Amino acid sequence: MLTIFNYLLISNIFTGAFVFNNGYFDLYIAYIFMASFLLSYGFFYRKIIINWNFFYILAAISFLSLINVLLGNNSLPSLLKIVFGFIFNSVTYYLLIRLNGNKVDGLFRIYLRIACLVALIGIVQEIIYLLGFEGWYDFRSFIPRTVRPYIQFGILRVTSIMQEPAHLGAALAPALFVSVLNLVQGTKYFISKKASCLVLVCVLLTFSLISYIGIVIAFILIMLNYRGAKLIIAGILILLILGFTVYTSFPDIRLRINDTITLIGGKKPIEKVNLSTFAVYSNGFVTYKSFRTSPLFGLGLGSHPLSYDHYISQVIDPAKIHYSLNREDASGLFLRLLSETGLLGIFLVIYFIFKFYVSKRRDARFWVISNAVICIFILNLLRQGNYFYNGFIFFVWLYYFTFKNSQIGKTLIKPV
Repeated sequence: MLTIFNYLLISNIFTGAFVFNNGYFDLYIAYIFMASFLLSYGFFYRKIIINWNFFYILAAISFLSLINVLLGNNSLPSLLKIVFGFIFNSVTYYLLIRLNGNKVDGLFRIYLRIACLVALIGIVQEIIYLLGFEGWYDFRSFIPRTVRPYIQFGILRVTSIMQEPAHLGAALAPALFVSVLNLVQGTKYFISKKASCLVLVCVLLTFSLISYIGIVIAFILIMLNYRGAKLIIAGILILLILGFTVYTSFPDIRLRINDTITLIGGKKPIEKVNLSTFAVYSNGFVTYKSFRTSPLFGLGLGSHPLSYDHYISQVIDPAKIHYSLNREDASGLFLRLLSETGLLGIFLVIYFIFKFYVSKRRDARFWVISNAVICIFILNLLRQGNYFYNGFIFFVWLYYFTFKNSQIGKTLIKPV
């Protein structure tokens, strides 16, 4: 039973496109998996184990958010939605790791197996398109929220089972780090070189800027940790070549970079930039306004959509077509945290990352997991502002317990 739930709950990282809307509520298949797990846990164990440090932090931020509700900066339904979401996700994945005796390497292997399968589906999707089987590569008929297929240079931008190429690249980020490490160092951490190639090829076929940033982050983390002169020089050359190739070869990515530069320089009106640049810029402006209002503690969990509605008219006429783009998640976790939790939230994230980071001196396995998780942390800070999407809370607990395991070199907590 536990093995089944291991696979179901970790598969939630890749099921964001499996959502059914009845007009009032978005029912994600992930909710069904998590609710089933908690019901089964309650039936067999009849007690909920809580990490009290997490509870105290959430309670403190929720209290500060409630003050903003009273001040009119936030709404109670928005706050409760986020608080209950944190409790639901955090308790689920905390208990999952506890039930597994804190064996994070085993859970990480399951993630990698699923990631390789998702990557394989993406490559098969590409092959189907190249063979000319019209319609077979379009998964919208059975995946409710996946996007219309994009074509780049006569090649399909793969989505696999994800909502869009960028989401696929982000969800594969930890697997990508392992893959790049294995291919660069000639190692076989967790997966084979063939599997590593599979993941890397799938990420490249997304033709997504955020996916390619993930490759850059992986190289940088490897260089910082190995510190070999030859590796650093080779890594810098690879990054420069990769960056130049991506910029000159992909018009969509070049457009986003150029639009961002000209918009910041005041040489292009915001109405004429691409959607990605608009989303980041508009939400950045809203975050700036929110931050100025309450720099220390933000305007409360769940407040960014309200702040967006309040300030967006200072960016663009709300009647324009771009209005409300990425309104819910601020276009990135860094902007959303700054808007909703202020400097306190940013400090807690930075503290968490550095406090529980595993250096290579402790244990190579745990070092790999730790750095792999950092990849998805960084990508989410840059371009994914949903607190719960792509199994983000699972990776938070995985990062935490990886550090705990590395301290003692054996199972930290006995199975409950």
